[in-house]
Amino acid sequence: MEVKYKKEFYILKAKDRKVESEAPAVKVKMLNNEEKVIGMMAPKIQIMISMPNIKDYNNGLHDILKKFESKLLIYIITNNSIQECEKIKDAFNIDSAFISNDFKNFSLKFGVNLNDDLLAKSIFIIDKEGIIKYKEIPSNCEYSLDLDEFETKLE
Repeated sequence: MEVKYKKEFYILKAKDRKVESEAPAVKVKMLNNEEKVIGMMAPKIQIMISMPNIKDYNNGLHDILKKFESKLLIYIITNNSIQECEKIKDAFNIDSAFISNDFKNFSLKFGVNLNDDLLAKSIFIIDKEGIIKYKEIPSNCEYSLDLDEFETKLE
């Protein structure tokens, strides 16, 4: 799949993850310095959101995540600096245990790697058994995620 970021086109590297396939297990270091293994079986539904620009995290996405938060484990993965992550964490009152800029392994295993410094925008819903139930990767990182479709899938 080809993805545009700013004025350049990239071919997604690594494995293309399919809906109804098993999600990979990935170790990531969170903003609070805790290392977590995410993506496999879990006690709640996992939401993996990757953003090349964490400033794209917005009220619409936040409201959907808050609506369903009791049944979700939410992970926001970005290539932005810790300082930029902290700004969004503070602005939306997000737990630092669910934001990471340790994106490299995640982006390779989930098939959203653009290059060594960049990942594509995406959202994955992974059920409790570790199966990918929904996946969206916009063809242009400047495009918004389809929040209506995402909310429908969560319901």
